[in-house]
Amino acid sequence: MGLYRTNVIVIKNRNFGEADRILVLLSEELGKFEAVVKGARRERSRFVGNTLAFNYLKAMFFAGKNIDTLSQVELIHPFTKLHEDLTKLAYANFWVELIDGFVPERVEVKEVVQFLLAAFLTLEQTDDPALLNLAFEIRLLNYLGYQPELDVCIACRQPVSTAGPAVYFAMVAGGVVCENCRLQYSGLTLINPLLLNLMKRLAATDIRQLIDAKGIDGDYQIVAAILREFIEVRLERPLKSRIFLDNLLSL
Repeated sequence: MGLYRTNVIVIKNRNFGEADRILVLLSEELGKFEAVVKGARRERSRFVGNTLAFNYLKAMFFAGKNIDTLSQVELIHPFTKLHEDLTKLAYANFWVELIDGFVPERVEVKEVVQFLLAAFLTLEQTDDPALLNLAFEIRLLNYLGYQPELDVCIACRQPVSTAGPAVYFAMVAGGVVCENCRLQYSGLTLINPLLLNLMKRLAATDIRQLIDAKGIDGDYQIVAAILREFIEVRLERPLKSRIFLDNLLSL
């Protein structure tokens, strides 16, 4: 059985058998993969506390025929603050469900791992997780190759100005549509220039700069609704963590 080392982020975990736990992990080199942790649920297990979601680990694995086994682990960063704040916990759960839904297994995702670590660190410190979440969604879509077209009309390919008249957004087609081309599409969402500019700024902003979000204004709820539908169209399903987050924020 082969032995290998890699740093991983715990995306999620689930109980297996009487005392084991299966982790879904994200590694720069290996991408998304699963590993079993033998005896992880036993009180005296050396893995107690290391298998929590969001933990960043330095780990050693045995490569198995059907599933790999976690052999040794060193905790690099636990992201404890995300577990202590229910709202931030809900956002973090949404982020990892997004990644789990979009990222295929065993495909190198170096940029996604680095981005997620930066996002977690920023989420721990920010006072405006709602805006940070919008930036996370837009920038993750960019990393994964699903970025919406915000600069030119997806039909005529003419530039769309944030200083011009209102434009439209086509969820299925995946981008903005100008006034002249809007009759070619159904189910369009009207976007005013300010919201389009907000989406462009978030797509271009280093997520670590959003710890303090002064100077970025706009209607978060409209942009959030656009991104939610855009993502669900591509995943072909709603996200349970998104539903929980929406219910939490409505309280």
